[in-house]
Amino acid sequence: MKSEQQNVSEEDLVAVTGRNTRAKTSSNGGGEPIPVDLIVEICSRLPTKSISRCRCVSKLWASIPRLPYFTELFLTRSLARPKLLFACRKDSHVFFFSSPQPHQILADDNNSSVLAASYHMKIPNYHKCIYLIRSSVRGLMLVEDMRGSEGKERKVSVICNPNTGQSVTLPKLKTRKRFGMRSFLGYEPIEKLYKVLSMAWGVRSSGSEDHQVLTLGTGGESSWTRVECCIPHSVNEGYYVDHVCIDGVLYYQAFHTSSRDYIIVLFDLRSEKFRFVENSRDPLNVSLFCWSPLINYNGKLGSLGTGIHPRSTNIRLRVLEDAEKHEWSEHTYVLPASWTNTVGGPYRGLSKVVGLSRSNEIVFLNFCKPRSVYILYYSTERNAIRSVEIQGLEAFKGYSIYTYLGHVEDVNVKLIEGFL
Repeated sequence: MKSEQQNVSEEDLVAVTGRNTRAKTSSNGGGEPIPVDLIVEICSRLPTKSISRCRCVSKLWASIPRLPYFTELFLTRSLARPKLLFACRKDSHVFFFSSPQPHQILADDNNSSVLAASYHMKIPNYHKCIYLIRSSVRGLMLVEDMRGSEGKERKVSVICNPNTGQSVTLPKLKTRKRFGMRSFLGYEPIEKLYKVLSMAWGVRSSGSEDHQVLTLGTGGESSWTRVECCIPHSVNEGYYVDHVCIDGVLYYQAFHTSSRDYIIVLFDLRSEKFRFVENSRDPLNVSLFCWSPLINYNGKLGSLGTGIHPRSTNIRLRVLEDAEKHEWSEHTYVLPASWTNTVGGPYRGLSKVVGLSRSNEIVFLNFCKPRSVYILYYSTERNAIRSVEIQGLEAFKGYSIYTYLGHVEDVNVKLIEGFL
């Protein structure tokens, strides 16, 4: 990646726009032209909504988000200031909002605060299943839907970028297995590629049989390629299957159709090879951790015990220490007395695990008051809880709300426009 001190030449813009842009860079009545690298530097400090507006000014301004140097510079700065992303489903649409992550504005001794969510975009969604938002990876979202084509409905995968306002339906999966389909989105950091893994199975199939991969942003027309999988496994079609992408490896929950065990499937996005680890050999842990939330625990796969509710007294965390040996470590954290008061009240209910913050706090989404949405941060080190009220999502109270940590504002408009 280029350093931030490297200048952007006129030739860079000519390569993107296909024309000479020197006359277009002046803004002082015919005086000295504004250096292109200064324009890029200014734009890299703008909010994403302002960049989207700038794209409408002229062909020159629209070309800036297409410069590789600009998108890399903006992404680098965005990685240093990640946000919370909210995807809300209501009235056959998915609405996207974001807010700053509270560790950026809260001191450690604060136990409550308020954040405002900013609206980005919406996309149509007609799928009847509530578990339809599959993945959020470095600024891109994967959403599954049912779309009509030639008088028939078929399941499709939609990629969208809330920051640029783009959305696109991925090419049709070419398979004869039509009964079920499941897709996951991941990011491979070495080659810097986004990939979608999809699997399909037939009516009489006991597991996924057809596995295919689609690579985004490679230029030209992308297509699905088949990959071999020697692990007979199935994923639940009608329910949410938790998954996470860590350092180029996609982890998702599955059921081994031969051994009849619950497993975690590992798919290496670079080599495109499958492996698996046993989810649990302890019968007491099978009911607790199978289909439980998966998180990125400091670069390792973590699994949190299900059933986090106001009467919970502890949280059990398992961490995958060695995938080859199927070795897990287990940690139990005793919740403070303030947990019941924080998540209790007349509207108490299960708190959904969101993930792990950069400061090693376990994060939950909680509805504990009418028309209010709260994010709870539990510090395992200090055994303390702080809550953040999210304002701006009141209209979605009672509807499906998905929350993602570490959302990155990627303004690379070329990433998915090859499908448009």
